[in-house]
Amino acid sequence: MDLITLVMRWLHIGGAIILIGSPFFIRLFLLPALAGEDPEHRAAIIERINKPWRMILGMVILLQIISGVYWLLVVVHMPAEPPLYQILLTIKLLAALGLFFLLSVLAGRAMMFAPFRAEAKKWYTASLICGAIIVMCAGAMRLMPLKQQSKGLPSVGAVRAAATNGP
Repeated sequence: MDLITLVMRWLHIGGAIILIGSPFFIRLFLLPALAGEDPEHRAAIIERINKPWRMILGMVILLQIISGVYWLLVVVHMPAEPPLYQILLTIKLLAALGLFFLLSVLAGRAMMFAPFRAEAKKWYTASLICGAIIVMCAGAMRLMPLKQQSKGLPSVGAVRAAATNGP
């Protein structure tokens, strides 16, 4: 197995865990815990959390884009893949872009997106739906048999075979 491909896979899965796990925590635990606080105190707590989160979020989104493009260009041979795989990938990419947008807006400070932050509960729920769509599409794509690449690079099928053959 190619080390770069393995590292890119780890980066992609690690980033997905962060990007899907954060709205899960915020929506299901943080927002309900802050519901009883006065609005000024709640806003101060959320801003203290969002200040470092904005920087981490930007880096994780960038790594997701880089590792996702690497996976598409080097590992997956798109023209040869089944149409269902391509459809699922398109849905997954659109859900990921929606998740990137929502998380950036909810953590951001731009006044034009203040209405999103005012209804954070609703938009974090939308983020969770995007995350669920991403996970479902990725799971279905992972189980699909893919064609081998002609470039001599490891295909998804080869990476899958190596992963299931043990040490």
